[in-house]
Amino acid sequence: MEEDVRIEIDIAGRKYKVNIKDHDKGIFDKASEIVNETLKKYASMYSYKDNQDLLAMVLLQYMTSYIKIQQNNNTESRDKRIENRLTELDKYLTEILNK
Repeated sequence: MEEDVRIEIDIAGRKYKVNIKDHDKGIFDKASEIVNETLKKYASMYSYKDNQDLLAMVLLQYMTSYIKIQQNNNTESRDKRIENRLTELDKYLTEILNK
């Protein structure tokens, strides 16, 4: 059984301690790196009052991307179910016609 580990993540110059599974450490490191890079990019492109404005924009960007991915996954899943059902119906009708 894998144990939880406590790591410290830096986002926008603030340290956050989180408990995670040891095998997820690389994911958290990469995620914080991407967030910080995006924050720097937004800071250079937009005017803002404080980091909270930038964090809100980053969060919005990533959540819209996440929702699009979820919608695509749901559409692909539905399409696959329809395709499977049509294949079953085709086999059934083929069997009937070949009798």
